[in-house]
Amino acid sequence: MIAKALLIVIGLSTGVAIAAGIFAFIAAMGIVPRMAKRTKTEKYIMLYEDVILLGGVFGTTTMFVDYRLPRIPILAGGYALAIGVFVGVLAMALTEVLNVMPILLRRGRITKGLPWLLLCFALGKVLGSLVYFCVDGFYVL
Repeated sequence: MIAKALLIVIGLSTGVAIAAGIFAFIAAMGIVPRMAKRTKTEKYIMLYEDVILLGGVFGTTTMFVDYRLPRIPILAGGYALAIGVFVGVLAMALTEVLNVMPILLRRGRITKGLPWLLLCFALGKVLGSLVYFCVDGFYVL
């Protein structure tokens, strides 16, 4: 009994430490203020941060709680879209921090159409997420 309680405490502590590290990483990269500035929605930064925190908490609780949502395809599509946007924003922030985009643009001699290139990257991430969740959903049924 004591061993199980100790394992629970160790598991929860490491989970909290990892989650704190990920949120600190996202905050240190400045993803939220940068995206708010680009979309001209700086007044909603606090809301964005709250939603990211709630998403992290919800994602963590899905490991322990078996949520049952109604089988409505629009919900699965919305979930896939949200994950695709998150992964896309995180990937683009990483490339921006690592200065990959300027090197790619210089080597590719791309001078025009940067917004379209970024849009294609984001749509590719969303499409990849949709394909992943749709194919994964077929195996569940």
